[in-house]
Amino acid sequence: MAGSTAAQIIERLANANGVAPAEMRKQIGQALVNIAADTTRPHSDMLNRLFPGGGPTVDELVVALEYELYEAMMPTLPGWEWDGAGYRNIKLFRRKQ
Repeated sequence: MAGSTAAQIIERLANANGVAPAEMRKQIGQALVNIAADTTRPHSDMLNRLFPGGGPTVDELVVALEYELYEAMMPTLPGWEWDGAGYRNIKLFRRKQ
């Protein structure tokens, strides 16, 4: 799933929620504005770390947040490393290919 475009992610979310992709994009955009504005929560800090220059588009935010979620949810296996496409045995492959 990592590496999906914003349009693909938004379409999956729209289909899961039974709304049109344009409506889902609007809802996501508003939710992200609300998250960024709420400086009392750590979420706005995360957005600032992801985009230190500020002013990201909804597409940039959707892709970045999908990547962060994907990375956070990937299990860690002793002796194995996730390279974004699959697990790699660290002992077998001592260097990144």
